[in-house]
Amino acid sequence: MDENIKKANKIIIENVKKSLLKNRFNCEVFENKEELSGYIIKTVGEGKKIGLGGSVSIKEIGVLDKLSKTNEIFTHKPEMSPDERRRVWLNAIDSDFYLASPQAVTCDGKLIFVDGTGNRCAALTWGPKHILLVAGVNKIVKNEEEGLRRARNIAAIRNNIRLNKKNPCVITGKCEDCQSEERICNILTVLWKKPKITDITVLLLNEELGY
Repeated sequence: MDENIKKANKIIIENVKKSLLKNRFNCEVFENKEELSGYIIKTVGEGKKIGLGGSVSIKEIGVLDKLSKTNEIFTHKPEMSPDERRRVWLNAIDSDFYLASPQAVTCDGKLIFVDGTGNRCAALTWGPKHILLVAGVNKIVKNEEEGLRRARNIAAIRNNIRLNKKNPCVITGKCEDCQSEERICNILTVLWKKPKITDITVLLLNEELGY
């Protein structure tokens, strides 16, 4: 990334951090994936239960292989039956750490999540002892309206392609507010402020990351 772009993005990120702190979230800023990955590994430690929210951003920072060597990770897989998925999701909600990524972070410090099943949204509001939310600079938006637009017209379309879903948006390139049974945009969660008893840290990266 051009150095001037990184400097401009850093200004935006630092202002978003102030807004997140004002909304009582913890927040850390990182310049590269290696710094971010190291922070997560150090913070989680060893011998923990870790839940995952199906995040491309988490996969891209390359932290999962290292964490899995000394911790127990709970995440669903395509081949799992509905009952197996439910057991994994319940274990994830009861985890020591939960790792996920919002589809958008607003400039006034709000976090936007759109889900198909709701397991991630459930974990984000109550359950895990500590929640670490990773977001690249590409996920920063002006306000809730732009955040929802981003979640439905950028993140959702890319995830539909990744998951090989046959929803209308993969043909038209925009959200059609479809009635498809395969629809992955069924539930909206907006964290305006940090939930009272949930420890949430937002990890902002000065690079593009995830969808």
